[in-house]
Amino acid sequence: MARKDFSIQAILKRLVDTPAKCKKCGKTALQGKLNLHHQDGDSSNNDWTNIVIYCDGCHNDKHDTIPKHRDEPRSH
Repeated sequence: MARKDFSIQAILKRLVDTPAKCKKCGKTALQGKLNLHHQDGDSSNNDWTNIVIYCDGCHNDKHDTIPKHRDEPRSH
């Protein structure tokens, strides 16, 4: 199944309804890049109620992928 992008109308409706911050860690767009995620995993379901906002790190965790770069402090 081909991935579909969310419509501008769906994005705007979700942003009016939900604060623009990561659902998991609370980062805002000022703290890092935010991503839109299909909550139900169905990339063809572009209804505004299916949009969840995650930062890069949490979005990668959701997809179980290793990020190229994370905005986390390195442990020494």
